[in-house]
Amino acid sequence: MLLTIFVGVSVFVLGQFFLKLVLDPIVDLKKTLGNISALFLREQNPIVNARGSNELQTELKRLSSSLLANRQAIPWYKHMACLFGLPTEEGLLKGAESINFIAYHLGPKESEILPFVEHVPTAIIEDMKAISANLGITVTYE
Repeated sequence: MLLTIFVGVSVFVLGQFFLKLVLDPIVDLKKTLGNISALFLREQNPIVNARGSNELQTELKRLSSSLLANRQAIPWYKHMACLFGLPTEEGLLKGAESINFIAYHLGPKESEILPFVEHVPTAIIEDMKAISANLGITVTYE
């Protein structure tokens, strides 16, 4: 009977260890990917036209940093990425870079700090395609 109790407690502890150490961080990363997708789909017009607000710029920067932070919380990421269908480490980094590029171009325009250049919307669209490819998420309605 004592052995049964010990085995039961051990299975519970090991299950909780796996859940908290591995599965919860993976769920957090997937939630961040979902939030990035939702933001790009919801705010597509201001993003593509490089006319976003400061709040949108801040939210993009927050999501970009959360993406990399959530990756750091997952142990044995290379193996877990294959097992759970997560983006590669390189894909996460490139995706975060693209999100930061877009956030940078949503800042103040014209006579303010950043001059508006005609090719910026085209560059943003290309970076949105890169985000979609690198992170495996939908960011446009195309």
